[in-house]
Amino acid sequence: MSSNKKILVLPGDGIGTEVMSEVLNIMEWMSKNKSVSFDVSERLVGGAAFDREGNSISDATMQEALDSDAVLLGAVGGPQWDS
Repeated sequence: MSSNKKILVLPGDGIGTEVMSEVLNIMEWMSKNKSVSFDVSERLVGGAAFDREGNSISDATMQEALDSDAVLLGAVGGPQWDS
């Protein structure tokens, strides 16, 4: 039985983007080798979102998270956003 899961990926910033890249590789392998498929979308969060949008998480991102089956959150933060 195949299932399609809606996944929101929030890679974060710094090492979060590197880790989430590997997670996406695993999900791709699972889609090819197991009876599961993913509808993956990606949005900004943390410092990356703050730099681009002026807020660490947007209302649209929050709504998409609520509408998803799962949210994958990478590491966020760094000294440049401490103040």
